[in-house]
Amino acid sequence: MNIINDIREKQNQLIVMINATFDELVRKVEDLQSGSNEYEKEYESVYPITNTTGFKGKKPIAVKIANERITASTWKIVVEKILKQVLKEREMEDRLMALRDKILGRKRTRVSSSNVTMRSPLKLNEKLYIETHYDTETLMNFLIQILSEIHYDYNNIEIVIKN
Repeated sequence: MNIINDIREKQNQLIVMINATFDELVRKVEDLQSGSNEYEKEYESVYPITNTTGFKGKKPIAVKIANERITASTWKIVVEKILKQVLKEREMEDRLMALRDKILGRKRTRVSSSNVTMRSPLKLNEKLYIETHYDTETLMNFLIQILSEIHYDYNNIEIVIKN
């Protein structure tokens, strides 16, 4: 009777090992199909742009816009890369230009045709500047506000963060 229990125990151990092996193989195939790689998973985390509170104290590595990866090492560069991508669409450029001198902060203009009153202006083109002298969370919330104002679909924008 003891031998039968030993056989059943070994059988259960083998089944668990086989299941774990197949689960790992399925995970690897899913990763290959989704386009991610082990390096990304180990050293990077990807978050949607709306995760603004989670960005505080973190270092950006890149921006993914519709699965196109664009390197960005600071939050100011993240904002620049996203808005310059948005400006490639003529309709979005017109909408963004219409926001100049309409989004105001307490002391400074936040989107303007001039950088005169700005503390840390980001030049997007010859007639468009935005203020970037904010902490990470405020800057990213400001970016989302701009994208919402011009009705840009930002659901396909992700931020790659260093772990």
